[in-house]
Amino acid sequence: MHHEASRLPVRTGTTGALTRWLSLQAYGLVTRTLFRPTTPPRTMRRRFERFGGQSRAAMLARHPAVVFGDRGVGQLVIESVRATSRPPRRLLYLHGGAFVMGSTASYRSRAIRFSYRCDAEVFVPDYRLAPEHPFPAALDDAVSAWRALAATDDGRPTLVAGDSAGGGLALSLLVRLRQLGEPLPGGAVLLSPWANLSTAAVTGDHRDLWLGDEHLRRWALHYVGRADPRDPLVSPAYADLSGLPPMLVLVGEDEALAEETRRLTARARDAGTDARLSIGPGMQHDWPLTLPWLSESRRAWVEIASFVAERAPDLPPTARAVRGFTEQRVCTRTLEGAVT
Repeated sequence: MHHEASRLPVRTGTTGALTRWLSLQAYGLVTRTLFRPTTPPRTMRRRFERFGGQSRAAMLARHPAVVFGDRGVGQLVIESVRATSRPPRRLLYLHGGAFVMGSTASYRSRAIRFSYRCDAEVFVPDYRLAPEHPFPAALDDAVSAWRALAATDDGRPTLVAGDSAGGGLALSLLVRLRQLGEPLPGGAVLLSPWANLSTAAVTGDHRDLWLGDEHLRRWALHYVGRADPRDPLVSPAYADLSGLPPMLVLVGEDEALAEETRRLTARARDAGTDARLSIGPGMQHDWPLTLPWLSESRRAWVEIASFVAERAPDLPPTARAVRGFTEQRVCTRTLEGAVT
């Protein structure tokens, strides 16, 4: 089934409009100050961790019901997060950060939000970063992480998700698994995916408050290295997108990657893949993650949770009883606060 692009409703009201405007402007000011096109990758990495990194102890102090776990595949560390009791599905999450920054520590709060909203156990691999480890290091680690989950299949359906560079990486993972003839995830959630690392990534008019063609052109060089930026595994926007599982793609209307993302989902649909595009009106890059308090973000999370539930349905009550699942959900006040 093919789905046309949908637009999330626009929030109305003076107070809501002011909050929305202030949030977007503050987001743009911070990001364009800390992460300039010419900022050295290691500097960006330090800043990203300084502002976003959270220790497990700090997260547990705020959300004591959350359960963390560890898995290892060689040198690759995979952190698991459970924010609900006995989640009936699994989600492999590939973090964003332009392939040069991001970690399990800086994505813990986001992994908790995904786990809670989607009632899923979330697995976040600490994949290798550029420029120390250019392509195909991140993709190789993503494949290893997927194989680790497949090797420990416990009957729960598994999906893949990612944002920004991680969204592009998730799509590359799907293409690579199809090439290898290995089992594919039941679906994919791609938030503002950076799926084209060539100079053609940014086209058309946009009102992005910080991310532009110079950012993407310079940052792509760190990951691409000596590879061809139009290699389908580097830039899955150039890949054959047939035979892939259904995907939900979200993009902000005003972000620099909006037009490229429209083309990507159109190509996927033309290839016969169920690709659903959801456009956040007036929104910026990664808005459900960076600005979760906005009504536009809350509606996006409802759409994400609905897609995940559709692609990885809960077990029927009898099967849950056999497997030892219960219907109880961990919905503490502090956890509710983390996901609003």
